[in-house]
Amino acid sequence: MKIVMLGHSGAGKTTYLSLMYAEMQDGIGGFQVRAKNGSQHSQLLADARAIRSSRYPPLTNHRASYDLALSYNGSEVLPFTWRDHRGGAASGRTSDAEDVGQLHQDLLESDAIVMFIDGHALVNDPGAARNASRLSSHVLRAMRDRPEVSTPLVIAVTKCDLIDISDEKVTEKVFAPVAELAKAVAATRHIVGTLIPVACGPSSMNVVVPVLWSLRFGLIGMLVRLSTQVESSVQAANAAASRVTFVDRLVSWWRDQPSYATMAENHRQVALRARRQLQPLIKPAEGLEEMLKDIQYF
Repeated sequence: MKIVMLGHSGAGKTTYLSLMYAEMQDGIGGFQVRAKNGSQHSQLLADARAIRSSRYPPLTNHRASYDLALSYNGSEVLPFTWRDHRGGAASGRTSDAEDVGQLHQDLLESDAIVMFIDGHALVNDPGAARNASRLSSHVLRAMRDRPEVSTPLVIAVTKCDLIDISDEKVTEKVFAPVAELAKAVAATRHIVGTLIPVACGPSSMNVVVPVLWSLRFGLIGMLVRLSTQVESSVQAANAAASRVTFVDRLVSWWRDQPSYATMAENHRQVALRARRQLQPLIKPAEGLEEMLKDIQYF
């Protein structure tokens, strides 16, 4: 599974990734996230410790990719890649054209999108709305160019500990730049969006929700694919079994080709393997469903 993270410089993308990773180390509802690269694991935890002491990591100056895995009760259930694009990739500057092109390609190939907008800036800086609108245009363009495949979209509003999100005027300022994107997503049948207020400071809020929301869809997708494989393989096995005869066995042996009995057994083995892969995913999927049941979406 590929998750793409985009946002303007200073929106808190790198900070979010580090703090999310640290919180998921302790385990939430039996779920954990672990980096497959030891140096990335150490760096993410070191950055998280610094953040909790109000020391924040430098801005991302290049595209970074992290190979991670979601585990449930100690067993890996879903490997995923988290791609962090530098803030310049979301700009409209000609000098950033190469990064913009790479971002668009990653959005086309992504299985989930997490878009970060700076809530504090949107409330206090008139220019921030243009940045958020530009981000939305990147996602809208990718939506037009992508095939219609099931995709979760998270709009993460960062620095919500610095604003009063209960104030209606504040929420209007935050939501206005992404209203067109939300409307376009709601009009599709294959993209499911949600807007999550996030705080990554010493008093964190909703830090694990964007990643778990995204991974929930990844698990559901795997369940659907494996269930379909089991069903189709069982049907193929039954169809082949119905044509098993002594004559077919004899002719197949003479021609040195698989008999219907052999084909039926091969399909049964495929169904069995898919069922074995399917079973360990059911409880994690149910766990994420329960954990995220109150999240509103569009």
